[in-house]
Order: sequence, then structure tokens, then C-alpha cells
Amino acid sequence: MSESATKKERPSRTILRSRIEKQLRRQQEEQRKELLKKRVEIAKEGIRLSASGHTIESIRKYQQYILILEMWKKCGRDGLTLDLFDRTKDLYEIVLLSGIYWDLAKLYDRAKRGDQKSELVTYLQKYVMFSKGMPFQALSGEALRKYLGSGKCKHRPEFKSAYTSLTGEKCFVATSLLDVSDPMTIVRLRNFRDGRLRRTATGRRAVALYYRWSPAAVRALDRFPDGIRSGVARALDRFSRWVG
Repeated sequence: MSESATKKERPSRTILRSRIEKQLRRQQEEQRKELLKKRVEIAKEGIRLSASGHTIESIRKYQQYILILEMWKKCGRDGLTLDLFDRTKDLYEIVLLSGIYWDLAKLYDRAKRGDQKSELVTYLQKYVMFSKGMPFQALSGEALRKYLGSGKCKHRPEFKSAYTSLTGEKCFVATSLLDVSDPMTIVRLRNFRDGRLRRTATGRRAVALYYRWSPAAVRALDRFPDGIRSGVARALDRFSRWVG
């Protein structure tokens, strides 16, 4: 066989490289599709691990699920936003993602390393982002309120900020004392404000004065030791039951 014939039968390096690259891209695309199919299964496995106390393993599964979504939406690390999803067609995905961000926030709330606080803040912000304006927003707010009142919350300012951002509540003092007061106190006070005070001119003036002066009261309360804060909370509990 002549040398020229051999050259014709032997593909060039450029052609070979092109074929290999296409094959790799095809394989990567197939793997991506397979991961997309498995993403909900991965998320559910994370939920099961979290419920059974396997913190590290559950965090890995959750982060794997989030990474798959980031790859799917081509948004980069921590780039997922509500605008990347269809609020009707993707409602299940949004509910799942919001729940995972909430679980991650609670898991990182228990972290002992100080450098992990930024992760906690990120997950809380994402939880608020994927709950606000959705049909389940009120339930997400309730989850925050109950967690703040459970005695388990370690990073109270961050969770209070998330609660205020999500609910838009301006019961400043009651919000500040969520972690040491009856969980229903803020609900009773909110009903008292909306159902009675805001229906009269005198009541509306009282609410306006409260909004003006309560931020300063909150700053003072937040500096007090827990013993004093608990005493103020008990007084607020009694008042809320009386007006409620």
C-alpha cells in the first residue's frame, strides 16, 4: 500500500480531537441529564439523613442538589434566584428548594466554627428569597417564628432579621423577644394591632408612636442579659393574653 493511501486512511489529529471532544460532550450531556433526573431523589436522601441526625452527610446531599440546579440554570455558585423558575410549573421545585435552604440554615446555626456564619446568612437569605411572594410564605414565616421561640436558635439576630424581612412585621419589641416569649404572643399582639387599634384614630396614633419609639427600646433590650429579657417577655405574654 502506498504512503499516500495510508495517509488517506489515517485521520488527522484535528479530526480525532474533534471526535473525542464531541464524544466527551455527549457523555457530559448524558451525565447532566441523568443527574437532573436524580436531583429530587438526592434531595430526599438529604432530608432523610438530616432527620436521622447525619448532619455532614445531609449537607453534602443538599449541596449536591443545589449544585445540580446551578448547573442546570447556568447561574454559578449561590446564583439561584426565584426568577430562574416558573412560579407555576416549578412550584414543587421551589417548595423543595425553600425547604432545603431552611434545613441548611438550621444545620449551620448549630455549627461551632465562626467562619461558617457566612454560610448560615446565605442560606437564610435564600430561604427568604424562595418563600417571599409564594403561596407558602405565611408557613415559612411561622417556621421562623417557632424556631426562634424553641430555645434552639443560636444566631438570634440573623434569624430575627430573616423573620422581619419575610413577614414585614413591625412588632419590634415582640420580634426582639421571640426567642424567650410565648410563640403565640406576637400573633396575639398582631391581631390586637390590626383588629382593634387600627380601627380607631386614637389606636392608629398609638401604633404610630410605638413604631417611632420601639426601635430604641429594642436596641436596649438586645443588650440586656437573658434573665431581664425573659422577665420583659413574661410581662408581654401576660399583656398579649389580656388584650387577645
